[in-house]
Order: sequence, then C-alpha cells, then structure tokens
Amino acid sequence: MRTRTRLAVALITPFLLAASACSSVEVAPPITSCKDYRVNSSYGRFAIQQAGKGQAIQWGAYPNATYSGTYYTAVVRADGTKIDSKSQNYAPHGSVGADKAKKYSGKILQISGNVTKGKDTVLVYNMQCRIL
Repeated sequence: MRTRTRLAVALITPFLLAASACSSVEVAPPITSCKDYRVNSSYGRFAIQQAGKGQAIQWGAYPNATYSGTYYTAVVRADGTKIDSKSQNYAPHGSVGADKAKKYSGKILQISGNVTKGKDTVLVYNMQCRIL
C-alpha cells in the first residue's frame, strides 16, 4: 500500500496548454525521497532514482505520444541552484553526479521543463524530491 500511495501522490505538475487558451491540470502532493520517484501517468513516464545517500542521481522525463513534441527543455536545480539544463529535440534525461548529490544531501532536487511542438507548448512538467 505504501508504494501504491507514493506512486499515487508522486509529485508532478503537468500543465496542458491549448494553442489559443490556457487550461491546466495541477497535482502537488508531498515531497518524498529521490530514492525511487516514479510517475506513470496519462502524460508519460517521469522518474528519478538515487541508490543511496551520496550516490549519483539518474532522471528522465518521457512524455507519451500525445504530449511528445519537437523540442524539449529541462532545468535541474538543487536547493534552488541551477546545476544542469537540457535543450534538445528528444526526451530529456540525465544524471547528477555523486559530488553534487553529497553537497546537496537533504535538499530538494527540482527538475522542470517544457515540451513544444512547433510553436505550441504541449506539456509543462515539474518533478521534485528530497536528495538522500
């Protein structure tokens, strides 16, 4: 039940933006550990994993076909400090090295970004977890 609850309340803040008018969906549950953050939703797969305290962190944001686009961005912040970013034409993924994971242990890791198709934003996402 605990894993199920964690998955049900895992943090992801997607916004679906229509071309001419904004409509949004927002989910903001409590922040949990980065050990095993996984969200499989109607928007796609979003994941962050950290094997243990002080170890590197792996992450990825993989929108499903409906929310896939032609351009993807991601900004990675630890305790509010930008530590990485991506701007590319494929779904973003990456890692945070062990040195930074140790430095920011106990702080919040935030990974946020946009997916665009042409000039239209089709998805805005936000993942947050506490670094071990």
